Amino acid sequence: MPAAGLACESVCLGAAAQTLQTIEHPGIELALWQRPGWAGIDWLNALPADALPTARLTLEPHQAWDAVHAICDACNTPHHPARDEFVADVAAHVAVFAKLTGSNTVRLRLDLVNHNACSRWHRDCVPLRLICTYRGPATQWVLSEWAHQVLARPDDDTLHAQAMTTGDVAMFKGCGWPGQPHDGGIVHRSPRISGSGLTRLVLVLDSPPNGR
Repeated sequence: MPAAGLACESVCLGAAAQTLQTIEHPGIELALWQRPGWAGIDWLNALPADALPTARLTLEPHQAWDAVHAICDACNTPHHPARDEFVADVAAHVAVFAKLTGSNTVRLRLDLVNHNACSRWHRDCVPLRLICTYRGPATQWVLSEWAHQVLARPDDDTLHAQAMTTGDVAMFKGCGWPGQPHDGGIVHRSPRISGSGLTRLVLVLDSPPNGR
């Protein structure tokens, strides 16, 4: 495992929010802000799955706080101080993502996953993507030195897999980043949970196709 706060290969890990900004550095393809024990996890874990917020929309950063509260209301997510912390957390990620991408708008997904979605090893064909798992097992990834080996058997498990922790915030640089080669980007996948009874809550942020 790369040491926290240090770049190793194409990965930078750190315990501070500023870690995400290292994704702009040449050669860095994954910036991972490690947040074990993020304050809202216990509250989200205690909610029934049908009360978790889920939506897909495009918004401007200043709209995020109101929009995520509206999503929670529409999904019957109960009012609670931890809900306010969750909303503020998502809104902060939207603001950071918009600043890093230079986009006026952000595509936001709050997905509920109870099956093996995106469970094949792959790279993202986008400029940047932010992923944060708020409930359930988090995204798995491999160092670039193992990428070709793992992609050769995309449906298989591998001893080289590393897993993010629930609450971690990851910024992935994809093949759409200016100057990035087609085979650039960290190989990763969603954890397999079919039959486990688990429900994941995952935030994904992307730029709109036109970059605005």
